[in-house]
Amino acid sequence: MSLSSPEHALALLPGRAVLRAGGGPQEQAAGEDWEGALAGLRGLLDKVHPRGALHVVLSHHFSRLLLLAPPPLRLNGAEMDGWIDGRLAELYGAEAAAWRAVWQDPPPGRPIPVAVMEAARFDGLLELLREAGLRPGRVEPWFAAAWNRHRRAMAGRSGWFALLEPGRIALARVEGRRPITLRVAQGGAEPMQDLSALLTRESLHGGVTRQGDLWLAAAGVQAPVSGDLAGCAIRPLLHAGAGVEALLA
Repeated sequence: MSLSSPEHALALLPGRAVLRAGGGPQEQAAGEDWEGALAGLRGLLDKVHPRGALHVVLSHHFSRLLLLAPPPLRLNGAEMDGWIDGRLAELYGAEAAAWRAVWQDPPPGRPIPVAVMEAARFDGLLELLREAGLRPGRVEPWFAAAWNRHRRAMAGRSGWFALLEPGRIALARVEGRRPITLRVAQGGAEPMQDLSALLTRESLHGGVTRQGDLWLAAAGVQAPVSGDLAGCAIRPLLHAGAGVEALLA
């Protein structure tokens, strides 16, 4: 699907929705989890009444992130859809039948970031948007949106790319401007300590001997904008104290 206008964007988080439609972001909290996110979205749509296409960014609470090895041949979009569905079925069996997959199209031979979401939730979101006269320009996890926005900042260096939001940490090992590993973990009351532990585990698991930089985006979570963590120099991608609306930045 094509990208919508950057003036029309939506972030869905547990119990809240953040909408940017022709102006500054507006946020509405309502209930908990996915049901609360949709309730918040309904409230915003009743007030704002946007039209056209909407770029939807999902919290990592709502999407599962995977990194698949590339296919042996270059495939077109429809072929990739089928190939990814087949790989997910091979890896996860019957569980994958209840998923909707959204993938990034990387250069040939590079790993493919894939996000999966419960089909019922995905279809329910599309139906709500259709009822409001909207169409999804793209539905993707925060990792995909942030990666596309910030990857040039890495300038071909090796290191780590980390995203922090309340309750979730996404972490990718980056080499030559491409992710080679990708993990999502829970975050607690001390997210930087949790990130440090995750960095250490992933470094040991991957045999990383030269850590490099840590490109860090923290939205709705307090995080330092300098210093180092687990042997990595912190390179902030968002301003200090950025709120959850930064998922749309």
